[in-house]
Amino acid sequence: MIPIRMVETDREDFGPVVELWRDDEFIGMVFHDGDITVAQIYPDSDGDVHDLDVANLMQVLELADQIVDPRAFDDDLAGLRAEASGEAEWEQEHPATVELVTEFDPQATYRSEDGEGFFAAAVALAFIKRCEELDLAVVELEGFDFDGSELHARPGLELVVRPQEVMGWGQFRMFANGRALESLTDWATRDTLVFAFVVQQPDGETFVA
Repeated sequence: MIPIRMVETDREDFGPVVELWRDDEFIGMVFHDGDITVAQIYPDSDGDVHDLDVANLMQVLELADQIVDPRAFDDDLAGLRAEASGEAEWEQEHPATVELVTEFDPQATYRSEDGEGFFAAAVALAFIKRCEELDLAVVELEGFDFDGSELHARPGLELVVRPQEVMGWGQFRMFANGRALESLTDWATRDTLVFAFVVQQPDGETFVA
């Protein structure tokens, strides 16, 4: 059975959209609507139903949900930070994640109410390099201007790296971190810039730094 292929796009009437294809045939799309993620599957060109591999479909829909849901990576890091302060059991989280959070939490220039950290360019550079050393991958990077009290979005300073089927974890980690380093180097032209990260563990779990 032909596997489903995802294509990320942006539509004015939907916002971020993941299109679902099998070869060159468009079969549906996934988008976020209010508080829910919606999947639309269309009939084929003859009006017949599509027979889909359930395991492949579930895997695709789960990843598509993470892509289109603006809250998908708004993880509560209270547990991680409790671990770093000795208030919880460290073994509940990936050791590399705990080590990264413990090392870089104090270096955040700004932290939002939901716990997301924003780091100056020099710290962000060290953060990416440390991820590579710890076998972690930076899969999202976003730049903002910080005036000392408020963040201001910088359109165009956004990077999202998604898993590549042809790559094993080690290859993907190096690819993602390389893209992040390259992007950060190109973007870091102003002293007011700070950067936010989403990091992926070898087991596929992600967290907001």
